[in-house]
Amino acid sequence: MQTFTGNIQADSLNGAIFAIEGIKDACAILNGPTGCKFYHSAISDSQYMRGLSFDAIQYSNSYYMGQARVPSTYLDGHDYVFGSGEKLTAILKEIAKEDFSLIAVINSPGAALIGDDLESFLKKEISDIPYFSIENTGYSGSFSEGYQNAIIKALGSIGLGRSLEGKVFRCYDVKKTQTSEIRSDTGVNKSKESEKGECSVNLLGFNIYQKYFSENVQAIKSLLECCGISVVSAPGAGDKVETLQRMPEADFNVILYPEYGKEIARWLEKTYDIPSISLEEGLPIGFDGTESFIKQICQEVGANPERAIDRINRARAKAYLHLTRYTSLLGLPKGSSFGIKAEASVCYALTKWLCSYLGMIPAAITVLPEREEESLARLSNFLQEIDSLEVLDNSLIETPMHILFADGSTIAQTRLEGKRVCGVELTLPNLGYLDVTDKYILGEDGALFLLEQILNGLRFIL
Repeated sequence: MQTFTGNIQADSLNGAIFAIEGIKDACAILNGPTGCKFYHSAISDSQYMRGLSFDAIQYSNSYYMGQARVPSTYLDGHDYVFGSGEKLTAILKEIAKEDFSLIAVINSPGAALIGDDLESFLKKEISDIPYFSIENTGYSGSFSEGYQNAIIKALGSIGLGRSLEGKVFRCYDVKKTQTSEIRSDTGVNKSKESEKGECSVNLLGFNIYQKYFSENVQAIKSLLECCGISVVSAPGAGDKVETLQRMPEADFNVILYPEYGKEIARWLEKTYDIPSISLEEGLPIGFDGTESFIKQICQEVGANPERAIDRINRARAKAYLHLTRYTSLLGLPKGSSFGIKAEASVCYALTKWLCSYLGMIPAAITVLPEREEESLARLSNFLQEIDSLEVLDNSLIETPMHILFADGSTIAQTRLEGKRVCGVELTLPNLGYLDVTDKYILGEDGALFLLEQILNGLRFIL
């Protein structure tokens, strides 16, 4: 008998709020009942702390409700009948006094039924900083839809390129010191004239609902900088409005998580003619995946990947020393089983690395609703190659396995069922472990961290 219920997945309202809260100096105002704000505020503040104090008295007014983030209009039955205008006006007057560079008002699903003209209230009360509203995030939309729509509206409202003074930036081939030919995701070749000393990119697809999002951004930045490629911005992952305004400087948009970056990339290409790079081998998870990532980016922009590959090889050698001794004693991790619950792009890259590098066996894989068809097809093809396509239909809770890569709630469910399994958190909600030191999932350091989790996890369950 089934004794568990599936987790409630993050939806478009979550995506929209976390998109704005992922901008360092932006404020997401939730126009809705009090109860709608608590989870969003708690997650935003735990993932990306803006203040040092946890004293609820500092946020005791009726908008913050004792939390540091996501002020709310605390709508009640009266407001659903007569409108939320009075409370919107009051909260906007207060928030306008704070030091924000962008303000967004986002309706909860219930508030969207009222029909208030949010833009008119914003126009009346906010005069000197960018603002926008989202009247309806989509009643049954996915996190991805809400997130990308909010990021695009934010970028449109802050006026990208304001700080560029009309300057046009183009890609410089750092390897050949000549003008490079680059290919957009539409397949059209475009000649770009050299106007600066290195190539620069935007990183698309990161958000504050991802585990270790900030460290992963830094890991990718560090690898690219080894190759003379600078990162202009990673929208939704802690950059300030001022940084986001410089996004048109980038020569390329690199789409790391296509679930959360494809639509943003299309908008940037259409609006600012910035071509996109989609990863042929998926996310840089594991040593081979990271090497494929850096080689592709460098080939696209004409940079030299040797320094980054040297870093990857040093990490690979370090892993080999531990793996050799571990395997000689226990014969593991080869042959041990695993499950994954994540986006298709994560499932594919992680499955490929675990199977190809460590010789592990997939037991059950659940792809989140943010179904990105290209990544899903890659995952299905790889599983078919290793004769394991059926794992896509297996239950994560009921299928025996040794390691489970998932969110904390799913890991908790397996333990409530009495399963002896090691859990590795990939996304939120988490189990409450406080991460004090930096941890990674992407890049060569991410491969070492995941390997550490696997090796130690297997020791305690077998």
